[in-house]
Amino acid sequence: MINRFDCSFITHLTRQLLVFFDARSRMPLLNQQYILSTIKNNISWVGSSKRRFEESGFWKNSRPTLQRHAVSAVTPVTVLSSCSNAGSQAKCKSSRPKGTLITGLIVCFLAFICSNANTAIAEEKKQFTANMEQLKESAIQANNAIVTAQGASKAVNEDVVIGDTGHFLGDFDNLTRLMRHHETPLTAYTPDWLDLAIEHRTRYEAFDHGFTQAIPTGSDNQQIHQRTRFLIGINRNEPLGLTFELTDIRAPLAEYGQAGSAVFANHFDFTQLHVDMKTDNFFRTGLPGKLEVGRMVLDFGEGRLVAGHRFGTLTPTFDGVQLTVGEGDKGWGLRMFGTSPVNRKATELDDFSPVTFFSGAQITNRDYAWANFDVYWFQLNEGNKVRQRNISTPGFRLFAKPTTNRLDYEIESTYQFGEVNEVNYFAHRHHGEIGYSFDLAKMPFRILYQFDYISGDPDPNKQFDFLFAKRRVEYGPTGILGVFFPSNIFSPAGFRATLQPTPTVRLMMSHRAFWLADKRGTFVGTGLQDVTGNSGSFLGNLFDLNLRWDPKFSYLKRMSFDFGYTHLFKGDYFDKANNGVAGGSDTNYGYTQVTFKF
Repeated sequence: MINRFDCSFITHLTRQLLVFFDARSRMPLLNQQYILSTIKNNISWVGSSKRRFEESGFWKNSRPTLQRHAVSAVTPVTVLSSCSNAGSQAKCKSSRPKGTLITGLIVCFLAFICSNANTAIAEEKKQFTANMEQLKESAIQANNAIVTAQGASKAVNEDVVIGDTGHFLGDFDNLTRLMRHHETPLTAYTPDWLDLAIEHRTRYEAFDHGFTQAIPTGSDNQQIHQRTRFLIGINRNEPLGLTFELTDIRAPLAEYGQAGSAVFANHFDFTQLHVDMKTDNFFRTGLPGKLEVGRMVLDFGEGRLVAGHRFGTLTPTFDGVQLTVGEGDKGWGLRMFGTSPVNRKATELDDFSPVTFFSGAQITNRDYAWANFDVYWFQLNEGNKVRQRNISTPGFRLFAKPTTNRLDYEIESTYQFGEVNEVNYFAHRHHGEIGYSFDLAKMPFRILYQFDYISGDPDPNKQFDFLFAKRRVEYGPTGILGVFFPSNIFSPAGFRATLQPTPTVRLMMSHRAFWLADKRGTFVGTGLQDVTGNSGSFLGNLFDLNLRWDPKFSYLKRMSFDFGYTHLFKGDYFDKANNGVAGGSDTNYGYTQVTFKF
């Protein structure tokens, strides 16, 4: 590319040519003026060169010569007019020296080169400016991401409010999301291909006045629950990755033998260990795809059938393969899996049963704001379990995402059929909710009405099977409490409200009334049942209150604190069923929890 020095050289060369041909051929004034003005304009982009050119001896020395030509020669108009006559064309043609034409061609060519050089330099400057603006914008975005990760500012998203479906405080796995988005503190110190995250949770919980056959009225229960997670993600090569998670769950303080139960303890075991293969163009469809092989945690929809890390003390895991196609959180998506559920053991390594299989598929769409949907089918086949279940579970979920100052809803219906212990089986579950989100003085607030019906039956083998579901957000705290399970339950009136008064404080309050769907069926999880139905069906009311504080300062910015209180207003059923073993005084439950994330 020609630079400024090249143009200066060309200008100097042109100057010498003009002097030479001016002395030899005395070209007309029109050509000299045109050439000089062209050269002067083509180097005007650099002020210093322009000044040097104007102050040069050539320009000063040429001015008297041009004036002499102006006196002795005809004006440009006269030249043109005289040459326009047919009779004078030969004279004009013969009066022009041959050198004049050559000079004009040479100078025009050199001027054209300088003009192209100017254009190229201008384009380079324009491209450089655009690149700098893009680099500046990228730096700002990176800085905002770092600030958000450090908790120094609150992310703003008007389309997502607290209390969003599936985003109940403390009831979803936030650690994996933080690690994958490179927002954990440890990830900042690792190479781009390595992600690290550590989480530790300690919770003290207790309740009085038991409500089950095993822990009756007059008995109390307490526990210290601890869960530590080590999560590693390796993506050395873009198409290939590895996810590894080691989880340690313990109950150093526990009663009723819970410290040795696989429900409350799982010492140092692999929760995830799978290889991921990714592509941006799955079989030339233009859709992203991912294949996972190994041990994994599954989450589908709102977790009413399959869910991973939650408020509770256990995490269902699976050995197998999972295929994901599309972007299920943005548009169309497809997930298919074939696995074997892992058998949890409190103090030994978990294993899987080669004769038990859990598989399924789900199609999702998020293109329509008022009609997002999931359609799924899950299949469970057990071989050597106490309950030999061969259950098919199809269902759908239709919802509108909660948005500020708008009404939202959710409808989910699930059906089950098959065999349990070689007995034909059919059950169903229906969930509905309507909510509205407010922005009260910049304090997000949402109120929600809930409805649930889950079928029951006098035969325990024919009641709805909730598979590997979560239940904290809709049925109260789990852990050592867990009063209600999504089976043989009717709850026509339930309310939940969430409020965020400050960026670091979040509140949740809920109240629900519960009945048995079939009063002759089992009250699942309590061991209570009245096959005659004389005990009625009213179970009572559950009031739940939760407060979460995420400090963003000093040494506390990596910590979060949860405080909760729950009150069970016992219904008539507790006083009558099983001779009133669980009746009498209401149950009070409370917990304090602290979580560290690194």
